[in-house]
Amino acid sequence: MGHKRERYADFVAHPRYGRGPRITGLNVEEGGDAFLHWHSPRSSRIPDTAVTADLTRQTRATVPVTHYFDVKRRCRDCDRPFLFFADEQKHWYEELGFGLESDCVRCAECRKRRQGIARLRERYEELHHVADRSPEEDLEMADCCLTLVEESVFSSKQLQRVRALLKRVPPGDAGGLLARVAALEGA
Repeated sequence: MGHKRERYADFVAHPRYGRGPRITGLNVEEGGDAFLHWHSPRSSRIPDTAVTADLTRQTRATVPVTHYFDVKRRCRDCDRPFLFFADEQKHWYEELGFGLESDCVRCAECRKRRQGIARLRERYEELHHVADRSPEEDLEMADCCLTLVEESVFSSKQLQRVRALLKRVPPGDAGGLLARVAALEGA
């Protein structure tokens, strides 16, 4: 077991499921009444990690999936290896109602980062539509905008907007943000 654990030492850890495979002792082969997921070819499946699916909880599909396996993946964003766990798939397809055509292409860390960026962008849009923003809201909007520039969601042209927002904030409140703007402008 220690040898198997070493094999997955470089894999990105999942906050709920860990880093290495979750051995169930169940290993099924496709055929007969067993239908495995299209995104889980034999080369990516980890033996003895199968979990039985509840077909009544999956969204309608031409071919339902009867079992999920822990499968090896490489993150689209950071290029690090990670596992898409059988229990995680069961959660996605049976609890959250994701369609069976959905696949996990990012590690848990990159998914969390992207979700945080999406929340920031949503908050930025909310603040953008506030007619009479308070200085605190201007500061928050500037911080959101600056972070979105740092994450390459917004172009560096938005730094002008950040500077304009910071001019509306009491002196002394914008020091850290101004330093970040200067660093980006110098890059």
